[in-house]
Amino acid sequence: MAVQSNVYLLILVAGTVFTGCLNSLFTKYQDNQCVKNCDNPDLSTHKLFEQPALQTLQMFIGEMGCFIVYYLIFRTKLFQKEQEYTAIGGTPKITFKESFKLAVPAICDLLGTTLLNIGLMYTPVSVYQMMRGSIVLFVAFLSVIFLKRKITKLEWIELIIISLGIAIVGLAGSKGQSGPIEKESLVVLGIVLIVIAEFSQAFQFVVEEHIFSKQPIIPLQLVYYEGFYGSVILMVALVILNFVIGSTSSPEEFYNSPFNLSESFKEMFSSQAVLLSSVAIMVSIASFNYFGISLTFHLSATARSTIDSCRTLLVWLFALLLGWESFSFLQLSGFILLVFGTLCFNQALKPEEWSWIPASLKSPPHPALIDELDEPLERS
Repeated sequence: MAVQSNVYLLILVAGTVFTGCLNSLFTKYQDNQCVKNCDNPDLSTHKLFEQPALQTLQMFIGEMGCFIVYYLIFRTKLFQKEQEYTAIGGTPKITFKESFKLAVPAICDLLGTTLLNIGLMYTPVSVYQMMRGSIVLFVAFLSVIFLKRKITKLEWIELIIISLGIAIVGLAGSKGQSGPIEKESLVVLGIVLIVIAEFSQAFQFVVEEHIFSKQPIIPLQLVYYEGFYGSVILMVALVILNFVIGSTSSPEEFYNSPFNLSESFKEMFSSQAVLLSSVAIMVSIASFNYFGISLTFHLSATARSTIDSCRTLLVWLFALLLGWESFSFLQLSGFILLVFGTLCFNQALKPEEWSWIPASLKSPPHPALIDELDEPLERS
C-alpha cells in the first residue's frame, strides 16, 4: 500500500511539473506561429498569432474544464479513498446567486492573464516564467494591508532577496536580446506588463482568501466557477470592443486589431498549429489544476511551491534546447536568488532553525503565508 501511495505521489509531482511546463511552452509556441503572409520570404512581413485576449479565453475554457476533474474526484470518488473524501468535509454546495461574488476574482484573473499573454509575446519564455515569481511580493504586501497579516524581519529579508532576483532576471532578459533598441524596449515593456499582471493576480489571491473565509467552497469549484464568469465577461467585452473600435477606426487599422473578432477567430481556425496548440493549452491548464490541487491535498501548498520551482527551471532548459534563448549566467544567478528567497519565504527552507542566523532576526513559528493564501490556485 505504501509503495502504491509513493508511486501515486510521484505521478502527481511529475504531472504538476510536466503540465505546468507544457502550458508556458505551448503559449510561447502559439505566439511564434505565422498566420498571414507566411509564404513571403521576407520575414518582416509575416503576421504572427498575437491574440492575447483569445489566449485568455483559452485559459478560462480550460478552467471550466476543471468541472470534469471536480466531478471525477468529488462525485465518483474515482481518485481518492473514502476516508480522504470524508476528511475534506464532503463537497459544500453554493447556489448560483452566491457564486456571483466569484466574478470579482475572475475579473482580476482576466486582466492579469491578458497582460501576461501580452508580456509573453515580447519576452523570452524563461524570463516570463521567472518574473512571475514577483507574485510572492505582491501577495505579501496586499496581505499586510488588507488581511492584517504580520511579516517577520526574516521574511522582509527574504522578500528583498526575491526582489533582487527578479531585478537581475529582468535585467538579463532586457540585455540578452540582440537587435535594435526597439526590440529591447519591447522586452522591457513585456517585463513591466508581467509585473503589473502579477499584482492583479495577487489581488485575486487576497480576494479569494476572503471568499474562502466567508463561504465554504472547494478550490476546484472556485476554479471552474471563475472560468465560467471569466469566459462570459471576456466574450461580452470583446463583442462590445469589436463594434466600438470597428466604428471608430479606419478599415486598415481595424483589420489588424486584436479586437476584430471575425479576423481573430479566422487566424485561430485557419492555422492547424494554432488550433492544436489552443486545445493543448486548455487541456494542460485543466490537468495542471488537477495535479496541483491533488498534490496540495496529499502534501502541502509549500511542497507544491517547491516543486513548482522545478517547473521554472525546466521551462528555461526547454527554451535553451529548442533554440529560443541563449544561456546567461546573469539570468542563472537571478533565478538562484529568486528560488532561494521563495523557498525560504514559503518555509520549504527554514532559516529560523539555522544556527548562524542572529537571534534578533528570529521569531516564534507561524503559518506560511502562501499556505494560508491557498497557493494552488495558480492558473498557468
